[in-house]
Amino acid sequence: MIGGSELQDEPMGTKVKFWVTNPDDERPWLFKFARERDGVVRGEDWAEWVVHEVSSLIGVPTAVVRPAHSEGHRGIVSRSVVNHVNLERLVHGNSLLSEVDPAYDGELMRANPRYTVDAVRSALRGVEAPTEFAGPRQFTGFDVWTGYLVMDALVAGRDRHHENWGIISSQMGRKLAPSFDHGNALGFQESDERRTFLLANAAAFDGWLARGKSHHFAGRPSLLAVAQEALNATSVEVRRFWLERLRSLSPQDVRSIVESVPKEVMSDPTRTFATSIIFANRERVLRDYSDC
Repeated sequence: MIGGSELQDEPMGTKVKFWVTNPDDERPWLFKFARERDGVVRGEDWAEWVVHEVSSLIGVPTAVVRPAHSEGHRGIVSRSVVNHVNLERLVHGNSLLSEVDPAYDGELMRANPRYTVDAVRSALRGVEAPTEFAGPRQFTGFDVWTGYLVMDALVAGRDRHHENWGIISSQMGRKLAPSFDHGNALGFQESDERRTFLLANAAAFDGWLARGKSHHFAGRPSLLAVAQEALNATSVEVRRFWLERLRSLSPQDVRSIVESVPKEVMSDPTRTFATSIIFANRERVLRDYSDC
């Protein structure tokens, strides 16, 4: 655990979590326990860290994540995306969507009939790209948010609800916040027995990938469909940028990330399953854009 000074409990979400401080950092870090079921740690900790590292390879800015322990239990710490010294404030997506659509139900946490890619594009109008984004300077907040959905499709991340993204508001204006909270990804909840079966059965594995749907966007579309809708709503330049980032993703780099996770945290079937998800989903995203 970084530091030792606890701040107020974090109210959002369902995982046990709290803020801690690091004397060498002006920003606090959020500690989140990896949930357990029947005494078995489910793997949200390694999933969130791996997604953070893979995201950096394709240029998606995310909250900085580190593996951590508290009182003998596994978890992660995630660095706050807000710099309070600069009077920054995080405004979540549901608040933004309610600003542009008075009929939007910002309290609805499952499939929301008004939560669409087009609604988010309207909510992000005038919002700049994150400070941490290293891509083309002319990209808008929505252009980068499109990369978040591409990342979700890549890692089978199913938790892009309207409180799982936002903007940073300050005297300097409004910028998209780095992406955060990626523990629900890479099949973290599957047993090794199930992973082994899926890896040995191509049709079953393909079916598992195809069942990856969003529980939050209107109509509960597939993760692939949401990413495609966002890509198709952007300019050719933006679309080519994210697709090229996917094409440049190195299997060796991804395997190095996964192999760096301790074996007591991530078993061999888990490693193989996670890397297989990433590269199968990359091909699923790219196959409909051969002309880009």
